[in-house]
Amino acid sequence: MKSISSIAKLTLLASTISVPTAFASESPVYDYFSGYYQMIEVDENETGIDAEPDGFGLEFSKQFNDFMYAIASYDNVSGDYTIGAFSFASDVEILSAGVGFKYSASRATDLFFEPSIVYLDSEFAGDSEDDTGFGAKAGFTHALNPAFHFKGYLRHVNVMDDDTNSYGAEARILFSDAVHGILGAEANSDEKLFRAGVSFRF
Repeated sequence: MKSISSIAKLTLLASTISVPTAFASESPVYDYFSGYYQMIEVDENETGIDAEPDGFGLEFSKQFNDFMYAIASYDNVSGDYTIGAFSFASDVEILSAGVGFKYSASRATDLFFEPSIVYLDSEFAGDSEDDTGFGAKAGFTHALNPAFHFKGYLRHVNVMDDDTNSYGAEARILFSDAVHGILGAEANSDEKLFRAGVSFRF
């Protein structure tokens, strides 16, 4: 997909970046707090819906040992949806929490699996509903060099009796040991999601 291709091009460019040794992190990072802006593009040809909702998100990760870490996130996305001659306002909040398991294939590469509990609160055209379901995310994280880490993953979410499968990629750019930039893209059959933000390592 176009969004994933753009991340791949950024990966190749950033792999040539050199940074001071003090900024180096030659292994994937798991202790951080991130905040980001996000925007969703809805495929109008597939859904018949004209919409580009946006919002923000927060993500937390804390490593316990060499094999396990905790994860939690909050996402809020809102916007106007147009179906034919009708327009509706939508606001969606998603809370997710779980545990991550990782396997270090090498010093620079980890494989991971993240099962989680997912809570979704949705308001659409004045009607509100909420539900609790589950999610799972699996993939790899690779430190291409000390300044640039790349993550690829598959995600499955089941909530409100709806199954969603998506795939995504994320670039982590280490401006310093403590401050990182985040660029991400995720897609399924109906939507594309783009993220950009900052991450603080602790």
